[in-house]
Amino acid sequence: MRWGRLAAENYRGALVPRGLGLWLAACAAASTIVVAGVQRVGAEGWGTLGAVLLVGAAGLVDDLFPVGPRGLRNHLRYLLAGHVSTGVLKLLVAVGASAALVALQPRRGVAFEFAGVVLIAASTNLWNGLDVAPGRALKAFLPVAAVVLLVWPPIVRLPFMPGLAVGAAVALPFDVRERAMLGDGGSNLLGFAAGAGLYAVLPDWGVVWSAVVAVGLNVLADTVTLSRLIQAFPPLRWVDSLGRLDRPG
Repeated sequence: MRWGRLAAENYRGALVPRGLGLWLAACAAASTIVVAGVQRVGAEGWGTLGAVLLVGAAGLVDDLFPVGPRGLRNHLRYLLAGHVSTGVLKLLVAVGASAALVALQPRRGVAFEFAGVVLIAASTNLWNGLDVAPGRALKAFLPVAAVVLLVWPPIVRLPFMPGLAVGAAVALPFDVRERAMLGDGGSNLLGFAAGAGLYAVLPDWGVVWSAVVAVGLNVLADTVTLSRLIQAFPPLRWVDSLGRLDRPG
């Protein structure tokens, strides 16, 4: 089957379709519809779904019609030179969607809401940086989703999360075995959802510290690279390689 623009070379040079982002978006939408059939999902629930889908769509545009360099620093340099890249547009969409999602949640105070916007937007870009090896972004998302679903009862505020968690679990074997991959559309959607979940479940001080950590990891991803950090810690290296075709040993 020919995938056209949806197909891309992965880190080993194999041509793989970037279709998992569409699958995850469908799971998020289906989850919201199912939750709405059981409980009342108000503007905050439908609005958060809209924010998730918008971020995923922005990532898909960057997948299909990339304009400009790769990497956050290079995108900012490109912008300072008077050019607008699809990466910068994707970042602006992520920040705007993060602000909208935080505004739809219960009030927490301006400082903590600002930290929430930073956390969600930084997580969106962080998961984009994780998606450079099969299964890595999904492996990072699933524990976050599990904690959110176990700790946070009022699921009508993030009704996309149950279906997205199930969809991510189903997608993992396809990603890790290089049958399909997330692309920016899928990784950005996961990162945004992870940040939104952390904002919902963490206390105010936890939101602030998580925002600091997320920004710090973005800086490391753009300098040292996350792959080097993962390779430096044996437990992370083992989890990262689990199930992959090129797993050592």
